[in-house]
Amino acid sequence: MKNSKKMNRRSFLQRTGAAGLALGFPVPLRYGLSTLERPPKKKPILVVIFLRGGQDAVNTVIPYTEPEYESFRPTIHIPTKPQKDGRSVLRITPELGLHPGLSAFLPLWKAKRFAPVVAVGSPHPTRSHFDAQDFMEYAAPGFRTVRSGWLNRYLALTADRDGKDSHLRALAMQGLLPRSLRGEYPVFAVPRGLEGKTGKVLDLFGELYESGKGKAGGRSGQMSGKKGMGATREREEDPVVQAGRATIEALRRFQEIQKRAPKSQVKYPRGPLASKLQGIAKVIRAGEALEIACADWNGWDHHAQEGSLEGKLDRMHQEVAGGILAFLQDLGEDAERTVVMTMTEFGRTVRENGNSGTDHGHGGTMFLAGGPVKGGKIYGKWPGIGAKDLYQGRDLAVTTDFRDVMAEVLRKHMGLRRIPRDFFPGYRPGKGVGVV
Repeated sequence: MKNSKKMNRRSFLQRTGAAGLALGFPVPLRYGLSTLERPPKKKPILVVIFLRGGQDAVNTVIPYTEPEYESFRPTIHIPTKPQKDGRSVLRITPELGLHPGLSAFLPLWKAKRFAPVVAVGSPHPTRSHFDAQDFMEYAAPGFRTVRSGWLNRYLALTADRDGKDSHLRALAMQGLLPRSLRGEYPVFAVPRGLEGKTGKVLDLFGELYESGKGKAGGRSGQMSGKKGMGATREREEDPVVQAGRATIEALRRFQEIQKRAPKSQVKYPRGPLASKLQGIAKVIRAGEALEIACADWNGWDHHAQEGSLEGKLDRMHQEVAGGILAFLQDLGEDAERTVVMTMTEFGRTVRENGNSGTDHGHGGTMFLAGGPVKGGKIYGKWPGIGAKDLYQGRDLAVTTDFRDVMAEVLRKHMGLRRIPRDFFPGYRPGKGVGVV
């Protein structure tokens, strides 16, 4: 990020209403497990949130001036005029607005550190959750043989040749590693509830994997002579044992990091996503050299009772916006080097269905927030929702390939100046939309 684009810590926090919360908590000088280690050079951070199920793009960034919007959505449209509770479309441009559940994004929008990308998605026509999610996480629409995620490919491509990468260079704040992080580069997935009594469970499993213990050479069944030594060596070289030991060590280290993080007064909204973001923030505030973090949030498949000013979508939007705002406030000056990006496998039908919901669609929305984001502007080409504008007569069209946004973030934010030709199978990204 060029110096002219940088935002100092005080400015960023004040413009997001967080100065009183974060200025009293200086970033710790502790790195690794020893306070005597030299602090590593701070690298850019990318946090990717996958909204699984298909976020409704048209009730996220709302074309409130188009006459078809209300007529296509008689029970779930967002009113343009304030209702009794004062809520209505948040008009951020003369043509497009945000769902009122996303009001926590407004301070970031005004600070020019938040931006939506509209009509973004895959060129593949699938409406299958499983296929669309795979295509997006592998960044290879239509290529069913690709089995390394786009973020894992980045990690492998930029790995330290001497093996000096941080132990927590990347993590998934969930028990199951998302496909975007699967591949040859080892990445840590955090099991749910890794605290409290879990430490005792780790001790029990640790005994099974520690050198010289367990069934093959353990204290309860020691073997003597060459045969015993061979069995012990064979056990030590067993990849399952090695992987188990590494996992236990990583889990214990993660617990130590969480305990070491300075206390925060930032209040997060309640919910699964906010809790995951809070855990990621602790790792960063503890001084770990984290570069990539992922978090999933299921439940965006709103076929019925989606709601308008109230309902499922409204509640989930509130947690997305409130969670991301709290996360960036919590990071303090580290928000300057952090980009949070949301994605979803596809959008939903422009017309509501008979159950006051929406079905699987095509074009979707991505959010980007953080210090490096050129916010206060909507990116991507809005295709319109008139009958003649719809994809296959029913969906928001895709005008920006999601890989163009991925490539732009990797190049301009993460510093991957040259993306190999085969990084995105069968596709050469353009220059991007200009959001970072």
